[in-house]
Amino acid sequence: MKFASFKSSALKSVGAVSLCVALGAGLVGCGGNGAGGGAVAATVNGQEIMEQTVTDYIANFRTSSSLESDEAWGEWMVANGYTPESVREEVIDYYVNQDLYDQAAKEYNVTVEQADIDSAMEETKAMFESDEAFQEALEASSMTEESYIEDVIRPNLLQTKLAEAVAAQDTEGEGDDATLAQAQAMSEQFNGAKRSSHILLTAEEGEDDAALAARAQELLDQINAGEISFEDAASQYSTDTGSAANGGDVGWDALSTFVTEYQDALAGLEKDQIVAAPVKSEYGYHIIKVTDVYEVPEGGITSVDQLPTEFQEYLTYMEQSNASQNFSTWFEEYRNNAEITVNPMPEGLPYAIDLTPYEEAAAQNAEGDAAATEGTEETADGAEMSAEDQAAADAAAADAAADEAAAGEAGADAAADDQAGDAAAADQAVDEAAADQTAADQAGADAAADQAAADQAAEGAEGTQQ
Repeated sequence: MKFASFKSSALKSVGAVSLCVALGAGLVGCGGNGAGGGAVAATVNGQEIMEQTVTDYIANFRTSSSLESDEAWGEWMVANGYTPESVREEVIDYYVNQDLYDQAAKEYNVTVEQADIDSAMEETKAMFESDEAFQEALEASSMTEESYIEDVIRPNLLQTKLAEAVAAQDTEGEGDDATLAQAQAMSEQFNGAKRSSHILLTAEEGEDDAALAARAQELLDQINAGEISFEDAASQYSTDTGSAANGGDVGWDALSTFVTEYQDALAGLEKDQIVAAPVKSEYGYHIIKVTDVYEVPEGGITSVDQLPTEFQEYLTYMEQSNASQNFSTWFEEYRNNAEITVNPMPEGLPYAIDLTPYEEAAAQNAEGDAAATEGTEETADGAEMSAEDQAAADAAAADAAADEAAAGEAGADAAADDQAGDAAAADQAVDEAAADQTAADQAGADAAADQAAADQAAEGAEGTQQ
């Protein structure tokens, strides 16, 4: 995550996340442009961003992130691929954008009213159990209500209103006509769309495919006989827990992507029909029911109200996505046309520490990790060699025993007894080693089976969607 984006990301949706989350990434009161010091870090169409503003921002980030010490700060920068120069650059970039939003807002006559601020503040406070909890969150973030309003709520509302103003200008005179035009353009995609529900059955422990297919057919027979409703069966037996809670509903195929087997089955069903036999896919067996079919009215779509609610919501989402993309494109062009000057970084800034020792330490740690990994591999190789050496030693001992046996009959008897004992011990060692290997193989097989079951459960939760 980028350094300066900690702040800008918190500005995206005031009220959509808790204050702790919105502020926890380092957004604290930083003072306005021009606060503190006389050096100018950058200018945006002639408007100055003071060096002290950038320095204060970084200082507050370090405090809120427990990076006050140079050691912690240096380690953090190295670990995250930063230098003091790149940190400064990102913070300046953030303030450049904020100044441009302010300047564009004036051009588009966009203002933030007190009523808007009050409403956003109420939404934020409503996410806390009490006002005391809200105040504790502010204090933990080194903020007051006033600084939270100025640093978070007001900029966020300004950006939102600016985006709306730009979108309104780009689509002036279109209004609902644009939505209707989009619906008409998608009429072919919508026509014949089917909404369906399904019950997904996956293999239980020790259950083979034939048994699973039989179990799915048995449940389908119970549904067809009226012994259990489709919705209740989905709620009780479907392993696709996401859809099971909604009676198995997986929505419209025009707005989703289903596996081929599922989509092919839908093609042969009419409204309120259930498949004649369970449908097998890579996820398991599906019992499928078509719950609705949409047909474009004769004469085409003349009103958005003719569409199912889900289609209308999809069109709204598309409009919002397009508006967001359009605003991003507009702002990029607006910024490219701005006169932005970033001055060289002054010496002696408190956050501009020498990273050499931290880079060297990181390199040494990396080398140590690599050496440890290599050492582990060598130890494993050594263990194998030791086993081979031991086998050679055992063979040599056996040869020596044979030589001693040849020295005399009495000695031969004793040597023979010893050798027999050695042979028995060797056989026992081999047997134990084989048993250990068998146990290891079994453990590996069990682990593989557990992983396969976990993968299957994860896929089942995915349901019919790829």
